[in-house]
Amino acid sequence: MSAVDRRAKRKQLLRQRILDASRDILLSQGFAALTMRRVAEAIDYAPASIYLHFQSREQIFAGLKRLYEHLQKVSAKDPAARLSGYAHAYLEYAQSDPETYRLIFLADPQLSKAVFTQQDSGDAGAAALALIVTAFTELQAGSKKPDAKPLELAELFWAGLHGLASLRLTCSQALTSDEFRLARLLTAAMTDKISCKGKAG
Repeated sequence: MSAVDRRAKRKQLLRQRILDASRDILLSQGFAALTMRRVAEAIDYAPASIYLHFQSREQIFAGLKRLYEHLQKVSAKDPAARLSGYAHAYLEYAQSDPETYRLIFLADPQLSKAVFTQQDSGDAGAAALALIVTAFTELQAGSKKPDAKPLELAELFWAGLHGLASLRLTCSQALTSDEFRLARLLTAAMTDKISCKGKAG
């Protein structure tokens, strides 16, 4: 193994230790207890070394806030058009800040859960989902017997966008098509079915 490879390996191992320590503190003590110094103490490292990997504890939660802000900028009145805008904004966010996206959604399942469930971490994740739920609720307004609840549709929609974003970031060879086009197809497939059912009813 070359010197460069050894350095990369050490960096990767340290990063994982930081994530593990952060997750443990979040789950046991909450967001207020998560500080760079406390993480450094947990892994017996100098705080300065931690900052080389994560600028601050807020990086984790600021990522969710930025995602929410990206979605919030979509202002189309038509719910189908708004969902299409959300899809574009979601993928745009993931590509604009891939490191934070990986940290929030891909690095560690338990850390991701803590980010979304800690009461003192803010509600940006829930607020982002609520925007999507609202759009599906409006879209279903004319349907007498909807196949699924707005929350279920919103979670399915988010799952599809997350899959596209994750594949592009971690295994781009798996996507031979443009992910923004695929997101438009996903949105159209979901919204057209609901709209057609509403008209038929």
